Amino acid sequence: MSDKRRSLAVAVLTLALFTVTVVALLTSARPAPDRAQDLAEALRCPVCQSVSIADSPSEQAVAMRQVVAEQVAQGRSDSEIVAFFQARYGDWVLLDPPTRGVTLALWLVPPVVAALGAVLIAARVRARPRAGAGPELDESDRARVDAAVTRARTATTGREDQP
Repeated sequence: MSDKRRSLAVAVLTLALFTVTVVALLTSARPAPDRAQDLAEALRCPVCQSVSIADSPSEQAVAMRQVVAEQVAQGRSDSEIVAFFQARYGDWVLLDPPTRGVTLALWLVPPVVAALGAVLIAARVRARPRAGAGPELDESDRARVDAAVTRARTATTGREDQP
């Protein structure tokens, strides 16, 4: 198999494994969800800003978790509870921003960058010189190389007949 075909096969295999992994992660079954916990994991803590209210120890996050639990107990739907927090904090409160408006770029940039990276890697692999693709040696150069190899073998082993 040539180097080009091997490189192409590796690239296709890598892409296929990546696709299978993503699909498996997105479709994997989860245990029965605790609605209040799932909602708390989807809402950003206003104090910590980089973690969910489920993971934050701040008083604000504790209060927000309590509100979520109360609203779940009252029978409100997930979308109603999320809308309640969005009305108070805006879309910022969601850890996964909606796929509309300005935040659409947050969803589109990573796959575009990954695709560009794959194209750059493929271009570098194609541009790499093949092994043994250097210029051919003429007879005088080949004789000089053979003589140098023979001298090196003689110097290390003391005998010329070593392979």
